[in-house]
Amino acid sequence: MSGYQAVFFDMDGVTVATANAWRELEAEQILPAAGEGIDIETIRALSPEDSYDRLASMDEVSLRVDRDEFVALYDEYAEEVYLERATLLDGYEALLTDLRAAGVALGLVSASCRDWVELVLDRFELGNAYDVVVSSTDIDGPSKPNPTPYLTAADQVGVDPERCIVVEDSAHGIAAATAAGACTIALRGAGNRETDLSPADELVEDAAELRTRVFDLLSAGGSNRADRHPREK
Repeated sequence: MSGYQAVFFDMDGVTVATANAWRELEAEQILPAAGEGIDIETIRALSPEDSYDRLASMDEVSLRVDRDEFVALYDEYAEEVYLERATLLDGYEALLTDLRAAGVALGLVSASCRDWVELVLDRFELGNAYDVVVSSTDIDGPSKPNPTPYLTAADQVGVDPERCIVVEDSAHGIAAATAAGACTIALRGAGNRETDLSPADELVEDAAELRTRVFDLLSAGGSNRADRHPREK
């Protein structure tokens, strides 16, 4: 077999736009309540659990809450973010439909917990859109930037990770996908204008360009990382 056989999408920042909502809540509510000396960028795209573990290991951070309390601070605002403020990527449903018609496996791979993922699946009626859904709850151990989420998704659809295309928007997500061996497309958006996305194989600026690039890759049939030539970013 040759060519790409699966396309996996990140949730926050790709499937749904939530970066501005989460950053506002983190800056004004969540992180001030959690402690002092916290730089939002150090935990961008990490799960709340992994965020706490990272912050707890940093000498310059002083936390006033334990791990469960830290996670609860995020849970308090999850419904507001996903049921009220999140918006679906332009053309996303049509993209999924056309990818399904092209015969590739589809997946949603998120560093968010299963409950948050289910909010998005229910609100946007995506419950039957994917062959696999992997959340931080579904894996044993740390989520992104660890490659386990994408390795798990590839295993569940029976596709070699190097024959998977991953769409990500964060440095941690790109690190996870590239470590898994997937071809990684970075999507620019409101939450990552200043983020270095150069480790990705490809960079696209909007949903229309994403669609074009995904189908270009599928048509080209390449799957060998050594043969990929990322354009200048």
